[in-house]
Amino acid sequence: MARRAWRKAFLNSIQTKFVLLFIVVIAPLVAFLIYVNTYARNVVRTQVTDSYEKTLTNFINKTDELFMGAEKYLANFLHRELDTTAIDYPFREETRNTLIKVRANNKFTYMLNFMPDVDSFTYYSPQHSTLLLTTNRSGYVQKFKAAQDLMRDVAESSNIAYGTFRSAFVMIYGEQYMIRIYRDFPDVYLSAWINLHHLLESLGAVHSAILSQDDVVLASHGLPPERVEQILNDRAKRRAANPQYFLLSQYSEHQGLRYVILIPSTDVLQNLSFFQKVIYWMPAVIFIVVVFYIAFIRRFLLTPMRTLIRGMQRISHGDLDTRIRMNASNEFNYMNSVFNNMAEEIKSLKVSVYEEQLRVQLAEMKQLQMQINPHFYSNSLNLISGLAQLGDQASVQHMTQLLARYFRYVTSSSRTVLTLKEELDHIRDYLTIQQYRYPDILSFDISMPDELGSASVPPLTLQPFVENSIIHGYQKKTSSFRIRITCGTEEAADGGTLVVVTLEDNGIGVEPAKLAMLRQNVSDGVARAAGETRHLGIWNVYRRLSLMFGEQQVSIRFESVDTGGLRVMVRFPFKSA
Repeated sequence: MARRAWRKAFLNSIQTKFVLLFIVVIAPLVAFLIYVNTYARNVVRTQVTDSYEKTLTNFINKTDELFMGAEKYLANFLHRELDTTAIDYPFREETRNTLIKVRANNKFTYMLNFMPDVDSFTYYSPQHSTLLLTTNRSGYVQKFKAAQDLMRDVAESSNIAYGTFRSAFVMIYGEQYMIRIYRDFPDVYLSAWINLHHLLESLGAVHSAILSQDDVVLASHGLPPERVEQILNDRAKRRAANPQYFLLSQYSEHQGLRYVILIPSTDVLQNLSFFQKVIYWMPAVIFIVVVFYIAFIRRFLLTPMRTLIRGMQRISHGDLDTRIRMNASNEFNYMNSVFNNMAEEIKSLKVSVYEEQLRVQLAEMKQLQMQINPHFYSNSLNLISGLAQLGDQASVQHMTQLLARYFRYVTSSSRTVLTLKEELDHIRDYLTIQQYRYPDILSFDISMPDELGSASVPPLTLQPFVENSIIHGYQKKTSSFRIRITCGTEEAADGGTLVVVTLEDNGIGVEPAKLAMLRQNVSDGVARAAGETRHLGIWNVYRRLSLMFGEQQVSIRFESVDTGGLRVMVRFPFKSA
């Protein structure tokens, strides 16, 4: 319920409505800018992607032609290019092999000039343990050693059929080579070496890579292989919501390789830097605009309005000296002027009414002090008469003194404020008189710290509670009845000191419904307004305390005691008489 009320108040606030209005106006503009930026990004991304796809397609077609040309050359090398049959057979075998190597080297050297993308050619004969490596680039020793190990392993494994090709990969000085190996009759292995790193450089992309059939990075350009693998893994697992790179890849069936181009998103969207900056700074700009907008609204509209409302609230709480300074706009200054005039008129009227009420209350209080309970008076006289007949002169004398002090206190109309000590002495006299009526049944205990004896109270503040305790609380004539009165202090909300007088009995108590009604009657005076006379004395005590100390500083609380009976706690500020 409280949350619903707070939500209703929040939504009904004019400040909330102004902020919502601003959001309604700004939101479409922001949405349009975001849409335009997103649309432009998609268009540019599509154009760049199409351009790179065409480039990649042309590059793969070109490399396929390169591989097919090299393979065709190797397949025809022995029978067309080398033409070993042209070498005279009378030569010794060693001499013949030397001639074949010289002729093969010349052929390979000649062909490398027409195939600049091919790094090297090799000729290997396991039968004669002959290996020839022809290259037009550096690193001959390392390449020769790698070719020697590779060709020996291939020949020993014998997993290449005659007239077929097989691919192998060799890493030399951090550069990856793809080697296409061809086995020809009679048991000769020919191979073409292609440097994959140089191949990627000819692609012309800033970042690119070549992957094997198992998606292993064989070579990369512009990025380390480890970084390429990380990008590919993040893309595969869809962990990159805003990837730093756009990936384009095509697979070459002939080569068994996948070519990948990694396009930095900054390069793709470099022509949209202005829109990117606008979108990037837009939240901060909107936040600043909203802050200035709210500050403007608060300064020139909400603050003057809140000041006016706060002044009305203070007037409603009784602070009639509230005035509003004239430092707002013309419209609010006019309303503030009307408010100040109204407050001045209310104060004048309130003072007049208050003075009249004060005079009425003072007359009423004096009249109440003169009221004497006829039953108590007649019972007391009958009790004195009975004690006299019994010859108990000491009790008659004591009873007469108590009754004289009691009536002197009740009929004293010249004093409107007494001390708490005097009030408790009066209660002690009253209860002592009642003890003569209920001997061995009624007992009481009154305790008060000495420093509270000077506290100011109206006369007859506690007697109505004691009378009600005896009249309504005690009904079992044969059981004991005890009344306990204690005095203490507690700290008030404003830092002052409150006097707390607690009256407690062990009587029959009060039913919950009657207890709730009693609390309501005390707080709003319903009993008085409705002509109820049973609780008129208690309500009158509350009224006189409120008149003396202020309604916000006074309280009378009723509680049921767990063991039976009723507890009354009277609180009022501590003021020395």
